[in-house]
Amino acid sequence: MELMHNIIDKAKNLGYSAELIYVNREEYTIEEGEQTYSRYLNEEGYGLRVFKDGKVGFAYSTKLTDSILENAIESLKVSEKDEANQVPPYNKPNYINLYNDFDLIEEAKKNMEKLKDLNEKINVISLTSTSWVSRIGIINTEGLDVSEKRSGITVLASANYKEGSYVGPEIYESMSFRNPNTDIQHLKDNLLEKVLITKEKTKLDFKPKSIILTPKAVYSLVFPLFRYAVSLENYYRGRTPFRENEEINKNLKIIDDPTLTESVYSRSFDAEGQQSRINTIIDREMKTFLSNTYWSNKAKKENTASASRSYASIPGIFPSNIIISFKDEYEDLEEENKIYIDEVQGVHTSNFDTGEFSVVGSVSWIIKGGKKISLREIVITSTLKDLLRNIVAVDKKREMYGNVISGNLEILNVSVV
Repeated sequence: MELMHNIIDKAKNLGYSAELIYVNREEYTIEEGEQTYSRYLNEEGYGLRVFKDGKVGFAYSTKLTDSILENAIESLKVSEKDEANQVPPYNKPNYINLYNDFDLIEEAKKNMEKLKDLNEKINVISLTSTSWVSRIGIINTEGLDVSEKRSGITVLASANYKEGSYVGPEIYESMSFRNPNTDIQHLKDNLLEKVLITKEKTKLDFKPKSIILTPKAVYSLVFPLFRYAVSLENYYRGRTPFRENEEINKNLKIIDDPTLTESVYSRSFDAEGQQSRINTIIDREMKTFLSNTYWSNKAKKENTASASRSYASIPGIFPSNIIISFKDEYEDLEEENKIYIDEVQGVHTSNFDTGEFSVVGSVSWIIKGGKKISLREIVITSTLKDLLRNIVAVDKKREMYGNVISGNLEILNVSVV
């Protein structure tokens, strides 16, 4: 710590504003597939930004020495002047507890043992169990000095249905959480059910009333398009389908909440040391675009404290926990004239500026006679804005998948072939 403060003090004495982020992460992973192996990772790094006269320089290193300041100052010399380049202000966050004390190796082994009985029921492709703890801190010349310890656990399993010459699609399920006492049975039950659904496939032979996106599909399809669309940088550049104050859906509310203690995406402060805050992105209308210090200065908007980065990069903009709620919520959305979509492929081919997409529904099903029957691959085409506008109902039962908390979403007017 002393050397970090010395570097900040030296930068200040030389006439620069400066900010130093430091990260230390310990991680232990066990993976079982065609081979079984374990991996221990201990990574440490430092990133330094220096500011002067609207210019910014950046350097990073895995070992802290005085040379990091010299390199940052050298890179500042080729920086273009921009008055939005300012060191983040002093901030004292309200800390939330994001750390649980557990043995990394024993925790990973414990969860792997819990996953192994899947081998007796389905054709398992891979099982992964990871536990980690990270320490992150940020100091700067404005008096900012924040740090906290965060821990997390991730389990992942993939499998398919295999009988004779028939091989079904690969199904994957994952969970990330902080509390080591979290029950992972839900993951196992979901994987087993979906694998068994795919043992029988049928062709879509009717026009569906609507589609149902599961929380996993919301995370893999909606979230990538949404996080891009609600970035203040993209709004400023005219590269988002959303406009301020336009009505999206009178019953829809989407917030970004970094204060949920159980989520591994939560934080007491963002990657610039600014206190985390709950941001309402959509509440009937488009309310807020997420920002960091640079883009809030550039666009002359309030900073939403949504900066994200590693020690080896400058801050970008990224949501924490996206929570989707809806006025009309139901106990059960299951009907026989709907299509349920759980996994999609090809989101990366979408037009992120307009929100247009055409993706393959690699895992989807319909209900016939009360039974779930897997569909052969279908193609889903729409736009992000139309998806959100045409949500008509949300299942009351919510799940967290990745950093999205949502129930099943029922959506009208989506092209499915």
